[in-house]
Amino acid sequence: MPHVITEPGAVDTEWLTGVLRRCRAGWAGHVTAVEVEAERSLPYSRTARLKIRYSEPPPGPLPKHLFLKLSPVPSDGEKPPENGSEIDFYRTAASEMNAPPLARCYDAEFSAQLGSSHLLLEDLSASHFQTQQAKHPSPLHSELAVKCLAQFHAHWWEHPKIGKEIGKVFDKRWLDSFLIDLEVSVVKFLEFHGDSLSTEQRHAYDLMLRSSRPIWGRLTDAAGLTVTHGDTHWWNFFHANDPGIEETRIIDWQLWHIDQGPRDLAFLIALGGFAERRPEMEAHLIDTYYKTLIECGVRNYSRVDFWQDYRRSAIRNLNIPVIFWSQGKHPTTWQGALERAFQSYNELKCCELL
Repeated sequence: MPHVITEPGAVDTEWLTGVLRRCRAGWAGHVTAVEVEAERSLPYSRTARLKIRYSEPPPGPLPKHLFLKLSPVPSDGEKPPENGSEIDFYRTAASEMNAPPLARCYDAEFSAQLGSSHLLLEDLSASHFQTQQAKHPSPLHSELAVKCLAQFHAHWWEHPKIGKEIGKVFDKRWLDSFLIDLEVSVVKFLEFHGDSLSTEQRHAYDLMLRSSRPIWGRLTDAAGLTVTHGDTHWWNFFHANDPGIEETRIIDWQLWHIDQGPRDLAFLIALGGFAERRPEMEAHLIDTYYKTLIECGVRNYSRVDFWQDYRRSAIRNLNIPVIFWSQGKHPTTWQGALERAFQSYNELKCCELL
């Protein structure tokens, strides 16, 4: 059975010494103490900041602090969470990239039998910050976040390992099943909310369902696909205190998958993630993203094709409030997503694509 850390206090000096020796070839010292400085319980994880002491000053950049991310503790009678996806990300995609744009991962383990996982990551708390939840970052940090996202997408753009060693490219069987589920969930959403939805909104959902195969069917063709985050709200970016020294990082990869890069961008900007939309910044951030893709080596992707992919991704945002509602999220969450999704749908004239 894999060795999975289930409590912050279970990180012992012998185990951590072995982990760091694997990451720092030639280091013969050892860890003498591990102190849990802070713990936090979140809806989908538990985290802790660890302070590390060594037998002697480490040669080179061994960490003085580490960030530990653990599975949440299930309630009585609750099924253990299926949380192996983020572990898989750090073992596959992240292992082939530098940090930044990711936080460096020292160890990642998952036990399907226990339904438990741990991630031991670089601690960024001294050099980076997160925006407050539901708050949009400054124009500068927004631009740097979008550049960071584009750089990540460009790295994996049409990469030969996509769908083989990294992630899965969806096939026709998946598409057929997804479209059936999509129609069922949207119809339930429309029936439940009845006249509380406007005629315009109901018509847009009808058009989306009629055009669902060409919109989502794009995911069955590996051309132009990349590794995507799947949950790109502003809270999932760590912004550097000093952008001249450090770079923006992207965290929380539980929902990563193979998709179109503009899908992440449209969730972040057109929908606003979980923050208010900033339409006055949208054109600049879209331009920043596309220019960064090209600067990072993406070829055979015209601005026209990119713009169409972005607008189609904004259409896909209409399904986000349906998902939130079906998951039982608070009405303010799915209602806010519904309002923002339709704002961008209208502003981008998405109906022209349906």
